[in-house]
Amino acid sequence: MDSLSNWAWWVIAGGILLSPVFAFLLAVAVEILIGVLTQAGPPVLIIVALSVAGGWSLRKYRTRPPVGNLLGDQA
Repeated sequence: MDSLSNWAWWVIAGGILLSPVFAFLLAVAVEILIGVLTQAGPPVLIIVALSVAGGWSLRKYRTRPPVGNLLGDQA
């Protein structure tokens, strides 16, 4: 028996064949978002830039601490 079923192979093949379409749609969505932000004016661009920078700086607080010797005392 195969490790992947028949539908999984079709999903993988469809994803490979449709990946250029997904990339194009993502590029169109980014262009629309950039157009909306530039039409809204500089204050919105500053707010978006500050929120991205704030989220990036708070990233160190969201990460998990290292596991260390978790399995040592479970044996």
